Amino acid sequence: FRVLVVGPKFVRSNQEYALVISNFNSGSSKVNLMLHMEGLSKNQTSVFAIRKPVDVRRFMSRIVSFDIPNIVSPVDIKLTMVGQRGFSFHEEEHLVHRSKSISGLIQIDKPVFRPGDLVKFRAIVLDTELKPPVRIKSVNVTIQDPHQNKIRGWPAAKLYAGVFENDLQLAPAPLLGVWNITVQVGEEQLVFKTFEVKEYVLTSYDVQVMPSVIPLEEHQTLNLTIVANYHFGKPVQGVAKVELYLVDDTLDQKKELTMYGMGQMELIFNELLELYEDQQDVRVKLTFTEQHTNRTVVKEQAITVYKHPYRAQLTKESPQFHPGSPFKCTLTLSYHDGRPAGHVPFFVNVEGEDVDHQQTYTTGRGGTITLLMRPTELTETIDISLSENNSEFTYTERIEKVHADTNVFLKLELKSPIKLGKLIRLMVTCNERMTFFIYYVISKGNIVDAGFMRPNRQTKFMFQLTASEKMIPKAHIFVATVSQDVVVWDSLEIDLKRFSNHLDIIIDEKELKPGQEIELLLKGRPSAYVGLAAYDKGLLAYSKQHDLFWKDVMQVFDTFHATDQNEFDVFNSMGLFARISGGSRTLHEVLPDTTTSWYLTGFSIDPVYGMGIIKKPIEFITVKPFYIVDSLPYSIKRGEAAVLQFTLFNNLGAEYIADVTLYNVANQTEFDGRPDTDLSYTKSVSVPPKVGVPISFGVKARKLGEMVVRIKASIMTGMETDAMEKVIRVMPENIMFEKSVTSFFRMEEYGKQELNISLDIPKNISTVQIECRISSNLLSPVIHNLDSLLDVPSASGAPSMINFIPPLVVLDYLKAVSSTATHLINKATGLLRTGYQLELKYRQRDNSFGNWRDSKGSVFVTALVGTSLEAASKHITEVDLTLVDRLFEWLAKKQHSSGRFDEEQPITYHSLQGGSRNGTALTSFVLIAFLQNTKASTQHRSIVEKGIQYVANQLKSIEDVYDLSLATYALMLADHRLKSSALNKLIELGTTINETRYWPRHTASIETTAYALLSLVHAKRYVDGLMVMHWLVNQQSATGSFPRTQDTFVGIRALAALSEAIALQKNDYTAIVLHGKARKVYKVAASEADQEYRDELPGDSKQVRFSANGRGFGMFTVTFQYAIDVRNIEHGFSLRLVKQFSNEAYTLQLQVCTSFSPQLMHNRSNLALVEVNFPSGYVVSRKSLVDETRRNPFKDVEVRYGQTSLVIYFETLGPEENCFSVTANRLFRVAFHRQAYVMVHDTYNENFRAIKFYQVPHDSADIQSYLD
Repeated sequence: FRVLVVGPKFVRSNQEYALVISNFNSGSSKVNLMLHMEGLSKNQTSVFAIRKPVDVRRFMSRIVSFDIPNIVSPVDIKLTMVGQRGFSFHEEEHLVHRSKSISGLIQIDKPVFRPGDLVKFRAIVLDTELKPPVRIKSVNVTIQDPHQNKIRGWPAAKLYAGVFENDLQLAPAPLLGVWNITVQVGEEQLVFKTFEVKEYVLTSYDVQVMPSVIPLEEHQTLNLTIVANYHFGKPVQGVAKVELYLVDDTLDQKKELTMYGMGQMELIFNELLELYEDQQDVRVKLTFTEQHTNRTVVKEQAITVYKHPYRAQLTKESPQFHPGSPFKCTLTLSYHDGRPAGHVPFFVNVEGEDVDHQQTYTTGRGGTITLLMRPTELTETIDISLSENNSEFTYTERIEKVHADTNVFLKLELKSPIKLGKLIRLMVTCNERMTFFIYYVISKGNIVDAGFMRPNRQTKFMFQLTASEKMIPKAHIFVATVSQDVVVWDSLEIDLKRFSNHLDIIIDEKELKPGQEIELLLKGRPSAYVGLAAYDKGLLAYSKQHDLFWKDVMQVFDTFHATDQNEFDVFNSMGLFARISGGSRTLHEVLPDTTTSWYLTGFSIDPVYGMGIIKKPIEFITVKPFYIVDSLPYSIKRGEAAVLQFTLFNNLGAEYIADVTLYNVANQTEFDGRPDTDLSYTKSVSVPPKVGVPISFGVKARKLGEMVVRIKASIMTGMETDAMEKVIRVMPENIMFEKSVTSFFRMEEYGKQELNISLDIPKNISTVQIECRISSNLLSPVIHNLDSLLDVPSASGAPSMINFIPPLVVLDYLKAVSSTATHLINKATGLLRTGYQLELKYRQRDNSFGNWRDSKGSVFVTALVGTSLEAASKHITEVDLTLVDRLFEWLAKKQHSSGRFDEEQPITYHSLQGGSRNGTALTSFVLIAFLQNTKASTQHRSIVEKGIQYVANQLKSIEDVYDLSLATYALMLADHRLKSSALNKLIELGTTINETRYWPRHTASIETTAYALLSLVHAKRYVDGLMVMHWLVNQQSATGSFPRTQDTFVGIRALAALSEAIALQKNDYTAIVLHGKARKVYKVAASEADQEYRDELPGDSKQVRFSANGRGFGMFTVTFQYAIDVRNIEHGFSLRLVKQFSNEAYTLQLQVCTSFSPQLMHNRSNLALVEVNFPSGYVVSRKSLVDETRRNPFKDVEVRYGQTSLVIYFETLGPEENCFSVTANRLFRVAFHRQAYVMVHDTYNENFRAIKFYQVPHDSADIQSYLD
């Protein structure tokens, strides 16, 4: 036919499809064709059809384009080409529809996160040309924890220039492990990326270990170079301990080296290492300990030992040879570190018919040997082998002959550099004289250029193309001709190594001071979106996959084949994560006050030109010419002589005397060996250049709470200075007790009300702090202390709800009263999200919830969660309502035929879960969960009705007031005919004292009373409810919580229910507080939920007087703390400690043994916790914990307060003794240690507890020599 049609095999929706028709028919001036493209669905109906007439003149090529419509379902596409006007031609081609037309990238601000961190991320959506997709306006973004629980979701995340950015606040104790972020469009997953959540300490320095010379089998030795530098580039002084493992985990040897910045070490193998392959890895474990601070970094490195010194590579001009044509190839020899093996003799043997050849060659400077062979028609294969005389090194490779239908071949070669906008010179070579050839330029899966060339019967022809933006980022150039009706072709790839949207980031300096302003010059397309990210280089030790790099964008490209000014977020303490819009502009931002090395990356997205990204991160450091680095403890005890340690660094090139001053801020500190009245303490020390010089101060903390550590250092008479201020937690020397007295006042008309409060403080005990608070609302204390309601360990299913239920109750209340306190709503919403994260840790595979991760579902815990999840979905979208449905389905299956519910898991809360009282309490509790969820109670109506009937049948025989309070509330919610009888019976059993009413019980009295209040509110008996409320608020702590978690859950629900029910009048009163000589006056003139006044009351008077004058409502609370000696208390539990010190008291091993003493009503405890508190200066690792008796397994272990405290959870404890040991290491020195203690207590019964103290040896002499 003398016509050649070339086009892509693949078609994409919403994109242009181009093919090229070439006419090399010398017999006619032009040919006419009709092109018809049609898409048919599976049932053969037409999805789309496009017809195009085209004519092509002689010796010319023509590009024909089709605009492909949006294709949403599977389709078969056929292209038909039919000759017209006498030209006889008919061809059909089936094309493949590629449905994937968009892809995605995710950028995260760090590779690893600690619990409580903020995770910032960007999701980027691109089409096949790396542009923002026109038809995609939003995506579905989901974050999941390691158990695949949905933690946060954005189902309609709006894209700006193809980008969605947001963040996730991690909970204080989330599931540790690998989390993932997923981006979807419809049902299609575009991209996902993982990040790790773990407990880690980012060290101020990094170490590297590498071979000094390439290790070979014949050496039987490793020569190592060890480098230790701070992240800002300065050397570290310390001790390197190296362990060598040759095979698996078999230790070959250990060695130590004291070094400063860099050191060399030789390890001669003790055992013979034999290699059976070309290479084998050995393992080196390096433990580097920094001098003065004892901070340690551990690195494991696999180091390869090679059998031979060289590696070889054969580069061929084409994959196969053509008989009758010269064939050239190059052997490249190199060492294993990449250096060329130049000027080395090698023996080369070439075997093959008519090409046999043997010769010794000496490699050139670049380690190359060039071979030229002339294969004939008889040559089928060419075998090339290489060997080296001085070793056993060999290399072989076979080259095959081209098997083609014609002997004609083409070869395309690049003859010039590639540069955008410049001409590319290309050489076409043929073994026969060429009459024509056609070139095609293919980029992004489509033909972007083509041409018909007539070389006038030459065998070599040079032609030129312009490197255009259509070829970006890379393109393939094909050349083709026709010989004996066979298409002959060759191709090559050109890589312009850039994108159409080019981005440059220029910084004015590579070394800056912490806190200094940095100037960033951004150059790119006008109106393009620019995203920047900066992070601490030290984080790269954990992973490098969080950020976006050139290779990531190219990978997306290869997989396929808004202009307003926006906010610019400044650097934060862990890095910059910002976005701007605009082409070229200069930014000025203040760097964090951190001495480290930074990596800065950036990308740009333009609607027309697509995505651009800088090719490699920009590195800069923040360092001072003279500065202080601290090594402060997390906490110390009041009155202890602790050592505060700092290190001085001098980068000025000469040695200077530094004056270092530690300040006594607010008289919180006492300097060791100095007068009590001193307000500062100054020391002088010589600081050589580039060496860390330690300096220490002995101090005692005078007050509890927080101690401010303020230090200033200067050299050259103040020409260079540095200062820092940190806070250390000061713990009490004994266990602190906190009590509060709350009084409720209400004045319906203008008048005056007075209160006299006596503080019940034991004799001979001095108070630490007295505080008063006036709240204009029952929930004000809870609202203001949502994030610190109960400072108790909560790493189990039910207690962890302390992070979920209170913010939910507050949000429900704020919504009910139409509060406009946006800051409180946002705070509560954030805490609710965090609580939801934490609770999902206890979700089981069958959609129930248990007390522990990876355990079995508990009826109690599942019902507790069920009472809240559906209500929470009204405030946060990430609650999985399908999970709620399945949760209640699970509960429904646990009902007995009688209607009763029983606990199937070990009992952790006897009052509620114990089945000895006909299961009335737990059955009522589960029914309350159903009844508070409208959907669940409707779907499981028969379950609810059967359960309520069971409770009603038990009503007459109920003797326990706790059971009755739960049963009454369940009957109230069910609107049962016996609800009034139950309520009247409950009221009769109540106790009235001083205008307050409550329901006494040996345990759970607060919870019982709270359920009674809920029933009274539901019955609209508000006057009776006020008396109950009076008693409840008197049981609250200063934060608004109650002593136990379950008390808090029900208590604040009850107070919120009453607050919503009784409309409070506008407050307008003046309050006066008198305490000793102090007089405080407050004007209260609003009823907003966040109205609260608090003050510290000085002095030690045990009497507080209060008066309110005006009209309104409020609560007056006095809170006081005091410390008492509670050594060797044992109520319900026994406790035994055995301590052992080693390594000059640097290591403490503590054995703890405990058991529960059976009580009249309890043979075993409820959920039990053992809290091990370590002496100041000691830190513990979770890994050091050993269960010695293995009778009651640990259900969870929690590390608290900067690794100074350990909490071990037991499901229950009985009379059998349970022993475990734990090891702590001394991190800093303390003289005259206060005693540390271990406490075991019952989570649900505060009367059951035991406390034992233990002492650490004093090291005052050691301290003094250290300070000297």
